[in-house]
Amino acid sequence: MKNYLAIDTASKVLKVLVCHNGKTSYFQCDDFKSASERLMPETDRLLREAGARPADMDFFACVTGPGSFTGIRIGMATVKALAYACSKPVCAVTALELLAYNTIGAETAVAVCDASNGMRYVAVYDDKLREIMSPRCLTSEELTDFLAEIDEPYIVRADGAVVGEIPRAECPTDYKDAFISAVERASEHLIDGNALEPLYIRKPQAERDLEQGKI
Repeated sequence: MKNYLAIDTASKVLKVLVCHNGKTSYFQCDDFKSASERLMPETDRLLREAGARPADMDFFACVTGPGSFTGIRIGMATVKALAYACSKPVCAVTALELLAYNTIGAETAVAVCDASNGMRYVAVYDDKLREIMSPRCLTSEELTDFLAEIDEPYIVRADGAVVGEIPRAECPTDYKDAFISAVERASEHLIDGNALEPLYIRKPQAERDLEQGKI
């Protein structure tokens, strides 16, 4: 039985998950702006609710992207610090995997989340939730063309920022079960905290502006 703490500060929905001695405590909040303020208090609350300490965890997990660059850094810094302090390994989950794990009964799962400025992060998974198209960044028009070319039955899971513009897309409202499934699969590949890397896909806006001479 695995004991772990998992957090997601990369997406627009803050998620904290503690699994300890077979019991699960979970928190999610749609107020992204307060995520950094609520992360540690909610983490502490869930650990106390589970009767556990960070040192009781077998590993730590976090969503490494794609998503908010600041959010990704907050989550990774938190998990790396906990892993270092407790001498425990870590594992990574992507935001697109979390969306895909909310699919049931589809031969193909297309996960889509907002990348800002008219861009969309996209990945595709088979019916076993194995990645068959790695995460990439597409324009809204490219995404429409891509979906039109898929022959087999598929289901689209998208975050709230883009769900309304994609035909047949649905936005999950409760990520608890998907988070558990994604983390437990990811835990088959535990790594040292120092090896944890962000999944950015595209460069931060400031870096793009610098390259274009805007700053």
